[in-house]
Amino acid sequence: MTSNRRILHSSFVRYGALPLGLIVLVVVLRLFFFLPFRVMTSAQSPDLRLGAWALARRSHSPKHGDIVLFRLPSPRGRTPESLHLGRIVALPGDSIELRAGRLMVNEEEVHDYRHEINPTESYALRLPREGGVYPITSTNLVAYRSALLEEQKLYPSAPDEVALEGTDPKHWLKVLAKNPYHTFRRDYYWVLTDQTQAAPDSRHLGILPADAILGIVLFSL
Repeated sequence: MTSNRRILHSSFVRYGALPLGLIVLVVVLRLFFFLPFRVMTSAQSPDLRLGAWALARRSHSPKHGDIVLFRLPSPRGRTPESLHLGRIVALPGDSIELRAGRLMVNEEEVHDYRHEINPTESYALRLPREGGVYPITSTNLVAYRSALLEEQKLYPSAPDEVALEGTDPKHWLKVLAKNPYHTFRRDYYWVLTDQTQAAPDSRHLGILPADAILGIVLFSL
């Protein structure tokens, strides 16, 4: 009788509890720590080749040079959201400048991962950090535009802050002349693709909020 109980217990552990425990572990790791995904863009090739499987560590706090998986809402709020890949070039609070093909962060030239460089392309701006107050100018308005609209929908406006929603974008600078300063409620990053023509990045999408970053890519197979 005792022998039968031992056999039953051993069978339960081997064929029941152990597989169930492994399934629970995989689910927990996926939900809270890691995110497996299929690479559906050549934006980061050859590091991440099209069609490969990759693994990302869930995080909203990447470092310079990290390749990240990030999401963008679909047009008009339709689901599912679109997923993109890009490389972190500038962090919250950093200044970034592209001039004569040279990429500068905090006034120092940095390693440029881009495979195609347009020497005529240029821009300069500072990446907002949470709680920071920044002036909105004709120079940074294009990069800040989406973030400004989303923040004014999600958070109460600061005293005397100018509301842009419902205002014709052609008149924004005129409206902002009353008070050009905005208090940002989130951290923002600047992300570029290594293959600059393969997919949109911050040049097209503007500054990227930290909560749009799903994870930091670890490797691909």
